[in-house]
Amino acid sequence: GGGTDPRLRGRGPFSPLKHFVVAKKKISDVFEQLLRYVTETSEFVEETCGNKALERIASLDQKLEIQSYADKLAVIKEVLARRHMKVAFFGRTSNGKSTVINAMLRDRVLPSGIGHTTNCFLSVEGTDDDKAYLKTEGSDEEMSIKTVNQLAHALHMDESLDAGCLVRVFWPKTKCALLRDDLVLVDSPGTDVTSQLDSWIDKFCLDADVFVLVANSESTLMNTEKHFFHKVNERLSKPNIFILNNRWDASANEPEYMEDVRKQHTDRCVNFLVEELKVVDREQAPNRIFFVSAKEVLNSRMQRAQGMPETGGALAEGFQERLKEFQSFERRFEVCVMCKTNITQL
Repeated sequence: GGGTDPRLRGRGPFSPLKHFVVAKKKISDVFEQLLRYVTETSEFVEETCGNKALERIASLDQKLEIQSYADKLAVIKEVLARRHMKVAFFGRTSNGKSTVINAMLRDRVLPSGIGHTTNCFLSVEGTDDDKAYLKTEGSDEEMSIKTVNQLAHALHMDESLDAGCLVRVFWPKTKCALLRDDLVLVDSPGTDVTSQLDSWIDKFCLDADVFVLVANSESTLMNTEKHFFHKVNERLSKPNIFILNNRWDASANEPEYMEDVRKQHTDRCVNFLVEELKVVDREQAPNRIFFVSAKEVLNSRMQRAQGMPETGGALAEGFQERLKEFQSFERRFEVCVMCKTNITQL
């Protein structure tokens, strides 16, 4: 039958990002028109200036002034054309960063799970092609990737890739609604495995619109995780940070302690964002902290894409609450990305 691809359901047609992309397109069209008018005017004035019979109509100063407008408009047009919204995911090794990204993309795009550690930076962005491919830093070669295992193998075999390298994964927009909205998601090696924090931040973080700290809800927020964000905070003015306490399905094994554990984690996260980093106030902080199971969300979304009940992805009691919380994170994250992006600052 007809209908939409099940992988694309679940994000309403009027998501905040979709509104933003439509608005950006309209703004681009306006600047395109302005640039055309100003360029035509500039050419007219130039001809007039060079014509002795018409020398009183336009002066050299006017010609230079109009040319400067054309140059400014060309820069704005270029910024609008290349402007992606970038979201960077950080956290210790094996906390589930890649799984969170896969859950948001509703597909197994990045290698994740036992035996897979991300050993370099991986960005995922949309392509209008119908096939996925990757590009490594410093090369224009497009390497075809048909499966996530092929991607894992390619990353594992390439010995030139160290923690400070970027591999760009291009994923068909037809397969993922989120990537149609000019979004780039960046996965990172664990914050606990590097001495290169400063160079990472310079290279990958200064243009990020939003940061997502993926923490493990089975342990407490670690100093290595905090240290990284303190460094980011030194370089960026009030970075937008979300904290995902992942693997929350494990709490269902000890329901009698669940609320206490949740409160303990929440208090620590609020304290980190409000007192230590000073990036949000106490009222806003709870809207930046979520308790989720990315593996569960990914499983359930893939079940649903195959026409099966999403509850088949549940790992433990309380699945629906955790799924709702992940969806709530996605909504707040979209609004945050949209507000942060700097078209408004052009």
